[in-house]
Amino acid sequence: MTERALDEVGRLLSRRVGLRLDPAVRGRLARAVRAEAERCGEDEAAYASRLEADPELLQHLLNRVTVQETSFFRDERQFAALADHVLPRLAAEGGRVDVWSAGCSNGQEPYSLAMTLAESAIDDWRVIASDVSTDAVARTRAARYRERELRGLPDELRHRYLTRTPGADEWSVVPELRDRVTVERHNHAADPPPFPPGRCRVVFCRNVLIYFGHDDVVAFLDRLAAHVPRTAFLFLGYSESLWQVTDRFQLVRLGDAFVYQPDRAARRDTGHTGLSGLSGLSGGNGGGTTAPIASGTRPARTREPREPREPRPARPAVELEREPVPPSGVGDVMAEGEAALGAGDHATAVTAFRKATFLDPDNALAHLNLALALEVVGDEASARRAYAAARAALDRGDTAAVESTLEGYHLDDLIRLLDRKAVGG
Repeated sequence: MTERALDEVGRLLSRRVGLRLDPAVRGRLARAVRAEAERCGEDEAAYASRLEADPELLQHLLNRVTVQETSFFRDERQFAALADHVLPRLAAEGGRVDVWSAGCSNGQEPYSLAMTLAESAIDDWRVIASDVSTDAVARTRAARYRERELRGLPDELRHRYLTRTPGADEWSVVPELRDRVTVERHNHAADPPPFPPGRCRVVFCRNVLIYFGHDDVVAFLDRLAAHVPRTAFLFLGYSESLWQVTDRFQLVRLGDAFVYQPDRAARRDTGHTGLSGLSGLSGGNGGGTTAPIASGTRPARTREPREPREPRPARPAVELEREPVPPSGVGDVMAEGEAALGAGDHATAVTAFRKATFLDPDNALAHLNLALALEVVGDEASARRAYAAARAALDRGDTAAVESTLEGYHLDDLIRLLDRKAVGG
């Protein structure tokens, strides 16, 4: 398959489902096209030419190119925050509780959510599970898992909510739990959130936004913020961040986890810095519950990054737990810095980002965020050194991994910005 033909397929997926053809996805897409063309008995060029006009053919390709790798109760801290902080609060408020698993993969996440709800004091609840992959939707509806797919599931919950198929290496979710989970195909690019406005109070959208371009991330978050109540909770992946992406959500600490809530004071405009996607470099579990590739009808385009904008100091970060939680890694330290920026505590943000660079000297994002925070406090000389360190970290690190987070920009744009800033430009 020629590079030009692969680019055409990538642009088609960008228009239809928002897939950003970064280096990490490009190789997977080429393998998927090759396999699907072989399945259809065609050469790759002929197969690619039919994709535009054949929705079923395109869906088969999507099913193959998306990644369905997940586990039960992935990131225990987030599920602890849900069980110990969010659900008791929602139970006290009363009313039905809907939870959306946006990008449900093979179903381990929505059934983990269902078990958590079933163990809570809430009686009236529902889980909505969605994915762009029809294969993932079918697996979630079937709710059957092999032994190796049960990692992360405590034994007591396994025996309470799953039954083993006699004579087979397979476990099925009990009907009482499965019936509380609604499963549907959902395309973030074309479909509104799969619940009535104001209904859904918790959204798990973990390791999904990393596959979006910048404009698509902003558009999705705008729709979500307008569709959920102001008291809703948004859980992102461990390595994902909304700092400099949108002001529609604010960072919240719940026990050992960080989540987001709609910001009542947020403005309706979303003119944020062009470096929005870089917060995805902050570390964590490496992504990957699925690639439910979302939103947008425009191909990615190269734009010169704009200058970072100082966070609004008037907006406080919400902290529901008063006892400080010691960070366990670079991702937590970065989240601490972002929370401090949201609260207008720029000195604490500088300290947090400086610690992140100490923990991971090769993390270009840690150095970049430190530079941005130093600019805010007016330490231009230190900011220049931090920009230079970010540039050096790029040279030492995996540039393909960095470029995969730029969300519509090219690595050259970031390099030009760092080179200019390092000399005070």
